[in-house]
Amino acid sequence: MQNPDIARLFDEVADLLEIQSQNPFRVRAYRNAARVVRDFPRPLQEEVRRSADLTEIPGIGEDLAEKIAAIVTTGELPLHKELVAKLPSGLLDLLRIPGLGPKRVKTLYTKLKVKSAPDLEKALATGKVRTLAGFGPKMEEKIRAGLGAALHVERRLLLPEAEVHARALVEHLRAGGGLTNLEVAGSYRRRKESIGDLDILVTTKRPKAAIERFAAYPDVAEILSRGDTRVTVRLRGGLQVDLRVVEPAAYGAALMYFTGSKAHNIELRQIAQDKKYKLNEYGVYRAARRIAGATEQEVYAKLGLDWIPPELREARGEIALARAHHLPTLVTLDEIQGDLQMHTTESDGEASLEQMVEACRARGYAYCAITDHSKRVTMALGLDSKRLRAQWKTIDAWNAIAAAKTIDAVDACQANGGCFTENDTNAFLFFQVLGPGMSPQGPA
Repeated sequence: MQNPDIARLFDEVADLLEIQSQNPFRVRAYRNAARVVRDFPRPLQEEVRRSADLTEIPGIGEDLAEKIAAIVTTGELPLHKELVAKLPSGLLDLLRIPGLGPKRVKTLYTKLKVKSAPDLEKALATGKVRTLAGFGPKMEEKIRAGLGAALHVERRLLLPEAEVHARALVEHLRAGGGLTNLEVAGSYRRRKESIGDLDILVTTKRPKAAIERFAAYPDVAEILSRGDTRVTVRLRGGLQVDLRVVEPAAYGAALMYFTGSKAHNIELRQIAQDKKYKLNEYGVYRAARRIAGATEQEVYAKLGLDWIPPELREARGEIALARAHHLPTLVTLDEIQGDLQMHTTESDGEASLEQMVEACRARGYAYCAITDHSKRVTMALGLDSKRLRAQWKTIDAWNAIAAAKTIDAVDACQANGGCFTENDTNAFLFFQVLGPGMSPQGPA
């Protein structure tokens, strides 16, 4: 199981403990465990397989190390199964609804006997939900709007979680060799906020070998279907993944089709029909003859369009822009100059001021803003006026050093006849954003 799957189990344990009014310190321990696992930079399943000492990871003690090893080995956590057995299974589904945390789910369960999404739907219809303390009309509307998330059987992953799985699968497939093209399509390629499943497309001269390697992926829990050019599996964390082997002459058309979105594809097919073509996942056809399909660029060009970045393929005017050659240029990571929302260990962050600054420098940033919490937002470690002033002085000192480096770099360049560019200085500006109700002199 990948780190997001392990973290999700720990998060669910914390939710179940909180719903059952267990010790809050125990709840917090599992929340912290989920955070540590989710943020760990290497796959924990690999650490377990090589018998690494997980207790060397900050925040992981012997008990959690044993639980992680059990999850990786069996795909399950006995404590999770034990807690689930004590409550109606539908309660966990309610936690997918925006605004419904463990405390509110517990209230719905104890006060209205709500055990599932259908029960909640009935309670909303009768107006009982708004009568509960801590709910009200606005919360009722928010719950009603998000109810579909609990009624939907599919469990969606956040993009960063899906990315962990996608990268591991791609590495596994590439290690087998023999692949000419490989791409993860679908909503993942369009970089949507959440992902329901993964669609992987490959071209290869050895389809059978690619299918066999994919089916042998260590995290596969179940093979749902298998053929000569396609296999569908469910991973141990519950994610469904399809692998399709396509012919090179159709790769671009297949990649376009399986990337979507559905609405975008419908508009493209209409354009093809207007030109007396047929467009599908195998290519662009004039009568029975394929006239494009090897690359996406080729398919778009045959339709009279510029190539459209996957992130824009949502049928929101991008096709008209592509026809008029006016597609916007997307921002890339290389163009990000700084970060304006950063917390340090002075409040609820996980890294010190120095670590944050060095990480920003490593990314090539020109500036960052430290936005630690103040006491005003009831953070246990929020900055009071004394600690705020101390942090302010530290930041001023760091900026003074950066300014001195800049002056030295400029002087050196001028002495050499002028070689200065902005990136030559290695200077870095960072500053402090005050918490709510705070000023440099203390609480406002």
